[in-house]
Amino acid sequence: MLWPSLAPIWCLPILCLLVLCCLKKIPFLAGGIFAIFWISLIFQSLYLHQNAEKPELIQFKAQIVSLVSQNSDWISFDVRVLPHPPYSSYFEAMALHNVQRYYRLTWQKPAKIEPGQIWQFSARMKGISSIQNQGGFNQQKYFISQHIIGKGRVKRAELISHSTHLRQAIIDITVPVLAKLTEGDILRALIFGDKSQLSEQRWQQLRQTGAGHLVAISGLHLSVVFGLFYGLLMLLSRLFVATQHRAYGIGIILLAAGITLGYGYLSGFAVATQRALLMMLLLVTLTVVKQYSNSWDRLLYALCIVLLLDPFAMLSAGFWLSFLALTIILLVVKPEPIDAEPNLTHQHDTAQSVSVFISTKLYRFYQQAILAVKVLWSIQWRLAIGLGLLQAVLFGTMTPHSIWLNLLFVPWFSVVVIPVVMLSFCLWLATFCLLHLLALSPTVINDMGELIFFIANISLEPFVWLLALSDDLPLSLVQINDQWLMTLLFLLLAFAVMYYRRYNTRYASWGWYGVVMLFCLPLVLQIYDLSRQAMLISHKPNAAPQWQMHVLDVAQGMAVVLQRGQHGLIYDTGAAYGDFSYAARAIVPFITAKGITSLDYIVVSHDDNDHVGGLSLLSKTFPNSGIIADFNVEPYAKRAADQTCSGKLRWQGIELHFIDNTLHSVNDNDQSCVVRLFDGYSAVLLTGDIEAPREQALLNADITLAAEVLFVPHHGSRTSSIPTFIAAVQPQVAITTAGFANQYGFPKEDVMTRYQDRGIQTLQTGHQGQISFIFTEKGYKIATYRQDLAPFWYNQLFKFGETLKAE
Repeated sequence: MLWPSLAPIWCLPILCLLVLCCLKKIPFLAGGIFAIFWISLIFQSLYLHQNAEKPELIQFKAQIVSLVSQNSDWISFDVRVLPHPPYSSYFEAMALHNVQRYYRLTWQKPAKIEPGQIWQFSARMKGISSIQNQGGFNQQKYFISQHIIGKGRVKRAELISHSTHLRQAIIDITVPVLAKLTEGDILRALIFGDKSQLSEQRWQQLRQTGAGHLVAISGLHLSVVFGLFYGLLMLLSRLFVATQHRAYGIGIILLAAGITLGYGYLSGFAVATQRALLMMLLLVTLTVVKQYSNSWDRLLYALCIVLLLDPFAMLSAGFWLSFLALTIILLVVKPEPIDAEPNLTHQHDTAQSVSVFISTKLYRFYQQAILAVKVLWSIQWRLAIGLGLLQAVLFGTMTPHSIWLNLLFVPWFSVVVIPVVMLSFCLWLATFCLLHLLALSPTVINDMGELIFFIANISLEPFVWLLALSDDLPLSLVQINDQWLMTLLFLLLAFAVMYYRRYNTRYASWGWYGVVMLFCLPLVLQIYDLSRQAMLISHKPNAAPQWQMHVLDVAQGMAVVLQRGQHGLIYDTGAAYGDFSYAARAIVPFITAKGITSLDYIVVSHDDNDHVGGLSLLSKTFPNSGIIADFNVEPYAKRAADQTCSGKLRWQGIELHFIDNTLHSVNDNDQSCVVRLFDGYSAVLLTGDIEAPREQALLNADITLAAEVLFVPHHGSRTSSIPTFIAAVQPQVAITTAGFANQYGFPKEDVMTRYQDRGIQTLQTGHQGQISFIFTEKGYKIATYRQDLAPFWYNQLFKFGETLKAE
């Protein structure tokens, strides 16, 4: 199957020539070729000089852009790389000067850093490859969308200049005031677009209510700000200017647009903000020059400009959410005539005339209110379905309560919260300047600021109360697995066809019904598959005709999920570092995406962080899971293991043979739980981190080691994989669970050569991402994330610039 890919740099002149040739006769084809040309050109400009696969220590000058996260010892931040000569070519010089490139850096025990500072860094850098699994967050795609071309650790740094941006200066004087308020985190997001202070609990509440768009500055916020200041300025103009003419109106529009543009600057110009600002500027420009254009034209212009300025914006979720939302609104909002006013008998009496006049106005207000409610409801339920399905596609979740909650949230934010917050903020800036000129103490200034933002804080309390209420609502956040997601999408298409059929009767009814039945077929197949699995399990509980084994990409660690239907078993749980764990980042989202509702057993090979780190989270998430381990798991699971790694276990028709450890060694790696899986047709050998002594002990024991699939012991270390052990197992496939460009250099090249010389296929999670096996009576099939499950160009670029010299 062919998938979209990037064009190599030598193809760019050819593509440019093709665009010129097709422009007049085949404009649509010319546009498609130009899109490939433009995306490839921007990509080559960004990643022209990228680091090799192995981390390298490089020096560069960069400006601090934003702080990402921090704890007591570490800080993570983004920097904009500043170009510096010498350049190897004219193309390189043009690319480095015209395309913004960023690094994601971490720094242990850093100096005080602020956005706007320029530093000379010495950092150990590597490519932007990240873990790749179904259901998990695709950080690699996110990095490309943000123009982040490398990540690394700071070794040394020297401050060159300290030039704080105006935005950062305003943030610095406002944050101490907002920090004293109960809803200061939301106010900070509404004013500056800074959502870093929102707690995980708050994010969860926003996700389960579908209210995340209200704290992310987008078209709604900018429209309200533009309308607010346009109305205020127009009111002031009418009060203080006796003669009104068009010049005043144009000046007011331009001034309101300038204020809104300043608000966009304060918010950091996110994708949704850019889209809304472009549409607003187009509207203002067309109004000033008296040029009519409909809403669809402005939407297409904005889409074109956004993609022309940054074609990688299409990789961000915000891009699709914002443009889909506006498309739905434009489809729904159509001019509807208001019913004629009541036919009231003309009366000459003054009192009756006043009564008639009041009745007429009240009737018109009633009709307008009814129309507004109808339009709001029409927009809201369509937005909830459309954005809900897109959210399910992007994040694997749906929020059923978002429809009625947003019917309350959106009007409240539009009429009360956003106007009050922005007026409070403007009043605060004016007050701060005045009090600063009077040389008052910072304490007095902050107290005055807290008083100014008091009403804004109060206006958010009903919103926060409803957010807290959502914690107790049933089905507040529904997880959707991949199979049901596709089923729902096709079902929605079936309803869309039925809806369209009502207004189009040109074609035969049987044709429409045939299309609807075709779109309903996935639902029938899904129900049939569930019933078939239930029947197989009930009639043949010991048979395993089809099951899957998924080797997850958890960087330098191990996690293997066995799946049959909705039942799962996991071997090892990945690493954890402080508040971060690969169980939360990769394992739990994967289990949800695959529709596993019952995790029957958690097997932990040994007591090393890269194998046991996620046990704490998994044991909480799946409290009914049985834990199998040979060491004390109570520090992680808060309970003892249910059984040790010995004997045999029958799970879903698969035999798990836990091979006894006859080697009495103090080496923790050699204590790993070795398991041989056998379904009657194929075998898999899970080895943990065993080393050469344990491998020899397994050879000396009277047991069967032969397996079609072997997990390379100890991530491909030189301490393991002795030739006699490989010969005894005789695998067809050897899997290495090792992170891309890991600090240990696993797997070792000479070790992998031992497998390859025997004709054994070798796969590594750091290169292929998730590796999935489907076992049947006829054998097995292999699918990897980067090449088979999601073979898009941004997933396959895991060795960025491997052959190029680093900066």
